[in-house]
Amino acid sequence: MDEIGFVLVPPGPYQDPQLIHDLLNSPPDPIKSQIRINFSMVLNLLLSYQPEEIRMIFASCLATYQNLSQESSITRELDAVQQELSQWLPEMACGSLDLLATVRPQYALLKEKLRKAQKSLKQRAAQMSVGRLLTPGRLFFSQRGTPYVALRELESDFGVVEAVRLQPPIRFREGRVRTRRVRVHRIREFGILLRTLPASTDREGWYALVSRIAGETSAALIGSAADEAKETTPLELDTEQLGTLTRQKAELPCNVCALFGACQKSERHPLARLLQRYFHDLNEMRTVQDQLWRSFLHHYHVLQEEGYADNAGHLTRDGQWASKLRLDQPLLISEGIRRGAFPDDHPALLAALVATFVTDRDRPGEVADRSLAYQHPELAGAFFKLLEGLRPLRERLEASGFSVPPLPFWPTVVAYHWAQGEDWDALRNIAGMDEGDLAMVILRTADHLRQIESLSGTHPRLANSARKGIGLILREPVLVV
Repeated sequence: MDEIGFVLVPPGPYQDPQLIHDLLNSPPDPIKSQIRINFSMVLNLLLSYQPEEIRMIFASCLATYQNLSQESSITRELDAVQQELSQWLPEMACGSLDLLATVRPQYALLKEKLRKAQKSLKQRAAQMSVGRLLTPGRLFFSQRGTPYVALRELESDFGVVEAVRLQPPIRFREGRVRTRRVRVHRIREFGILLRTLPASTDREGWYALVSRIAGETSAALIGSAADEAKETTPLELDTEQLGTLTRQKAELPCNVCALFGACQKSERHPLARLLQRYFHDLNEMRTVQDQLWRSFLHHYHVLQEEGYADNAGHLTRDGQWASKLRLDQPLLISEGIRRGAFPDDHPALLAALVATFVTDRDRPGEVADRSLAYQHPELAGAFFKLLEGLRPLRERLEASGFSVPPLPFWPTVVAYHWAQGEDWDALRNIAGMDEGDLAMVILRTADHLRQIESLSGTHPRLANSARKGIGLILREPVLVV
């Protein structure tokens, strides 16, 4: 918009006259809008404007202007693709392109949720094997109700236990009772602990044990281990979630569609290529104005459900102080504040817990968080209390289609040791990462603490703790005064 500009080039021994000449005579770089809607932006917009005013702001922004010139060509392309797709409609279980546009992403989302649920179930079951339930002699039942007795965990294969199936006919191999490798995520229920087991070569002893198990009632075989297992491993919740997702996926028309493979799996089928063009053009057809507004409404509805905004478009008391958290994940941190998961009397621990929000990637050669938790039990309790407090919100955000970053434990360990005065070289050994990346974690943690420090009006003790935490972590060589 400005036709005239001024540049000041101070002389110096390191100036490149040719580069200055080329820059002065070069055309301007293209400007492309980078606007992205997030919860922090929506909170701050609602602080000053009503929703309809915000829609008008989006309509007049640079992103909308840049999109206008693209719409005419996209419309022609979309019409042509729809015409080609019409020949496939009779074979589609969806029956229409509008329904297809709704069902196809739903199927992909449920498929991904099922994958994560299965992984979660497997991991939770694997964690159970570490405890006391799968000690030698523990009776357990497979998903089909088959009884087994555990002999030992296999150190070479995590999550696998060597066991004997206590169901006739019991078999022997080379004079020893035949054992089986059972993956712990296939265990349905735990039973009593058998104090003595026959020797591996004692045929009569194993026959007698199988007969004894067959003659006992289920209640007698489960005994007190049922309550013990329930307290330690809530597998029922994971299994129920898995069943719910499986039913939801089965209810979609994709399962009876003659073109399922071409639609969901193939990349070479003519229909697959047409669908790729169709959805690409459809997304392009939606103007940036509509995209921004839909994204705003998506975030706004979540803020209403979580109690940060009301139906009239006004921020609640929580929404007003949460708007000061200019962060990538303000809802997660504000939820932690609302639940009292952040300590207001321990600056080092506060800095450590905040550090988990500053990175969304694993560090090279990272040790598993589970192992770190065993090494640092003083931090693990507070960290997992925070995770448990945030779990319902994270699940609601994921159910609403938002990407929720992982919350790793290692930044908590690193920030805590640094806040406690640990030497820089020792900290590098703990972190196992480059100095630049490690310094960035510390600096970003300080930035997050500054946001919490701004809440002095509503959370004075927490703000004061954040201020002290900043002082603990901003020291050489991270920050040179």
